Amino acid sequence: MDMSLIKKLRLSLSIIIGKLVRFGLKTTGRSATALPGNIALRIEPDLLKIVNERCKKKVIVTGTNGKTTTNNLIAHILGSNFKNVLSNLRGANMPQGIASSFIENKKDEYDWGVFEVDEGSFTRIIRDIEPDYIVVTNFFRDQLDRYGEIENTVSMVYETIKPLNTSLILNADDPLVSKFKNLNKSNIFYGIKKNKFSSKNEKIVETRNCPSCNSYIDYEYFNYGQLGSYNCKECGFKNPYYDYYIENINYKNNKYCFDINTDKETFKDTCFEYEGIYNIYNCCAAFTFSCEIGIEPSKIIHRMENFDYKLGRMEEIKFRDKIIKIVLTKNPIGLTEVIKSISHDKRRKAILFILNDNPADGQDISWIWDAGLSKFKNIENLKKIYCSGKRAEDIALRIEYAHIPTEIIKIDDDMQESIKEAVHEDVEIAYILPTYTAVFETRDMVLNLTHGK
Repeated sequence: MDMSLIKKLRLSLSIIIGKLVRFGLKTTGRSATALPGNIALRIEPDLLKIVNERCKKKVIVTGTNGKTTTNNLIAHILGSNFKNVLSNLRGANMPQGIASSFIENKKDEYDWGVFEVDEGSFTRIIRDIEPDYIVVTNFFRDQLDRYGEIENTVSMVYETIKPLNTSLILNADDPLVSKFKNLNKSNIFYGIKKNKFSSKNEKIVETRNCPSCNSYIDYEYFNYGQLGSYNCKECGFKNPYYDYYIENINYKNNKYCFDINTDKETFKDTCFEYEGIYNIYNCCAAFTFSCEIGIEPSKIIHRMENFDYKLGRMEEIKFRDKIIKIVLTKNPIGLTEVIKSISHDKRRKAILFILNDNPADGQDISWIWDAGLSKFKNIENLKKIYCSGKRAEDIALRIEYAHIPTEIIKIDDDMQESIKEAVHEDVEIAYILPTYTAVFETRDMVLNLTHGK
């Protein structure tokens, strides 16, 4: 039989089986973000190459934190200018996640492919997908049992990019990312200038050594983690010049507003509904990429300000007279920044932690002890803390060591019961902080409650 016919038949079979699996999962109320693609890839191992051929242009977003938000923001912005955009929007960032998004939204041609890619899958995916742009957000310790030390992750991504013909959108404030300028690609840098939330000291700084000469590196200030202003006195390694940057950040009405700059213009009082300095970095990355491909800045800002996100990343759900906010926490820097963000919220509140140790979460949960929880004791109007998930006792112990009175801590490894209790507290807002494998289950449980089930 003709080889091209065999290939067509194999592709058709992979799509049909993938769609059937997706249908079965959906009808039983389960997520279909990875399994359909996983099975389809077994039938057609070149499925990602076919995705590559069908996308006229491609951008890949990688790094430790902020991938899902940045990826969704970019896809949302592109949606205003392009009719056909393919993207893995639900956080499934391995090969099977991209394949599943193709099965769900199969077309013969796309204007853009926008793909979030897990650092551990970066080399495998780059083998089949040739990106025109790569956005690198940041590098932090994450799931040490999967990735190993941070140097391994940075080196793996760096070496994979080396032979590519691509443009890089780089976070200038992370020395581990800005070192990628040495790859001599077309480099575009973004960052955040010193602001009222910057600090002189930071508990979690992933590198104190210069990525260029390994000497001690000086930091003038930190925006969060090791992201800030740095300078090596030995070799002169320092923040690159910003092509795009954010400044004058303010927190008002439970959201952040700021000025965003290109080399020609300043756009004042841009507001983003999702809290945290890390989300402002995500905005800056999406803005930078979108400007670079020629979208009008005012149109980009309009899309960012109207971004609606439903994936458990600072997602707000209204329940009776209160707000339920679901925030994914999966590594030390993420938990640290979420606690900082909650400390700005003056409303009467409850917090529910859900800590799992499934393989996708990382089975080593020692990371909770690396998180900086010094701001915890400063949280005002905190009425109750619930601890749940497979490792409920561990997160409760960690919180107790943050000098929180034990009488306001309740442990219950039954997620559903904990969620019910937390959202029925006499508060204005209930924060729910699940690890990765609990996010979608948590969201479904909360939505069932809001629908009276």
